[in-house]
Parts: sequence; C-alpha cells; structure tokens
Amino acid sequence: MSPILTRMIGAGSAGSGFGFGRRRGGPSGPSFSATGGTVTTYNSSTIHTFTAPGTFTVSAGTGLVEYVVVAGGGAGGCQGGGGGAGGFRTGSEPVSPGPYSITVGPGGGGNSDRYTLGANGSPSVFGPGPITSTGGGGGGARFSPAVSPGGSGGGTNLHTPGSAGTGIPGQGFPGALGIGPAPVGFELNGGGGGAGGAGQVGPTSPARGGAGGIGAQVPATFRNPAVYYDPANQWYLAGGGGGGAEGSVAGSPGGAGGGGGGSQPTSPGIGNPGIINTGSGGGGSSNGQLSGNGGSGIVIIAYPS
Repeated sequence: MSPILTRMIGAGSAGSGFGFGRRRGGPSGPSFSATGGTVTTYNSSTIHTFTAPGTFTVSAGTGLVEYVVVAGGGAGGCQGGGGGAGGFRTGSEPVSPGPYSITVGPGGGGNSDRYTLGANGSPSVFGPGPITSTGGGGGGARFSPAVSPGGSGGGTNLHTPGSAGTGIPGQGFPGALGIGPAPVGFELNGGGGGAGGAGQVGPTSPARGGAGGIGAQVPATFRNPAVYYDPANQWYLAGGGGGGAEGSVAGSPGGAGGGGGGSQPTSPGIGNPGIINTGSGGGGSSNGQLSGNGGSGIVIIAYPS
C-alpha cells in the first residue's frame, strides 16, 4: 500500500472555516456526493486522493472542484544528470453527475546504460478538461546524445552536447548543465528541474552533482496535517532529481517534493529513486551504476463537505 494512503486512512475532520465554500462556486444542489480514490475530510472539505488509476464519479450535484494533478517523474541518467519532475497542475474545474477517468502516471525507469537517457515519466490525467500533466524528462546519461524535455526537464552530464532539458511553462522548470572536469577536477552532473524551480549546477566546494529543483506546495485546501507527501518537506510534490558525480565524495540532494538524490562513488554509485506518488525525479548515478527511478504521480480532488 502507498505510504500516503497508509497515512490517510482514518484521517478525520480538522475543524471549520475553510475558504473554498459554495459562495465561491463549490459544488451545490440538494446534496453533492462523489466516490473514488481514498476519501478523507479536512477543514470542511472532502478530499479524494488517487495514487493509482481509477474513476471519480459524481453521484449528485454540480459545481467546481479543486484539483492537483501531478505526472510521473523522469528517471536519472546513468553516470549523468537528475531526472525532471512530472508536470504539476492545480486549479478548479466544473463537474456534473457522471464518471471522470483518472490516470496516475508511473515514473520513468532508471538504467545502467551510459548511452541511454533515463526514461521519461508518464502523464497523469483528470477529466473533464481533461486536465493533463506531462511526465518529467529523463536525465542525460554520460554518452547520451540529448536530454529529454518534459513537465520538468532532466539534467545533463558534462559529456552531453546541447542544452539541458526544458520544462513546460505552468507545469515545471528546466534541468541544469553538467560541468567539469577542468578546472574543477570532477565531473559534476546537473540536477533535474522541479515544479517550483530549475535544477542546479553542481557546486565545486564541496564538489558534488547539482541539486534537483524544488517542487511545488499543494494549495492550502490539501494541507491536512495528518497527510503529507515528502516526509522531509511535508506538502511539497514534484521535486527534481539530483545529479550524479564522478570523483566527488558528496552526494547531491533531490529537490523538496520527493526528488531522489544523486550518487557519489562511495555510495556505491547508485542513484536514489524519487518518492512514489510525488511525481519526483530520480537521482543520477555514477561509475556506470543504476540510476534512480522517477516517482509515480498523484491526482487529488477536493470540494466543500
């Protein structure tokens, strides 16, 4: 079972005064009811969380629901850059009675092939728009010819020609370029982009791969103290993966929102995965070791109780 689902089961109401009321276009009618996903209540709202594909079914009533749709994150690159986070979209959407299909995109898979990019993440979708978030871009491997764009872009290796992967405006930010070895003495690979900021170039003192870009916080509607996504950064999602490094003794951090940290040779070079159901990017590896998988996405829907 998803760790997010485990934390959510049994979470109850946490008070009143929630600002997303019917006067602001929330669902209305004699009674509004819906099913699907894991259902919790917080601050006078009902929240449906999907950590796997499913159906959000409105049984009665019409109006606006608030949503967060996060795609799967990209994998890190082998001996390369961090994976980009999945696209992050939030807003309000009108609904009426009927079923709405939910797709939760898986994260991209890491690999140990220095000639192959980390795999892109897959889209997450919520009808009725449909609202589609684009999967994160995979990180560049040591000898891969390009870096993938995506919801957020993947970072690059020093040897990867061209620019880092781009993000989609409104969904995520670009990755960073790798640097070195001269005059640094190391190969420091770029961090993947996050939903809230670009991936970073690796620092030279101490030498390490670039940090993943910061993720984005979910709106206040969804910040139930009993429910968190990234344990270290409670309500953030879609952080970028950190870049791997060659010759460094320090690993690079993933971005807030579940991003996987990049490796260093002493760890023993394996990239860290993104946290599942955060849409985060995976960390780049070193020494030809396995790069980190991207984290799977999530879809969250809320309306006044």
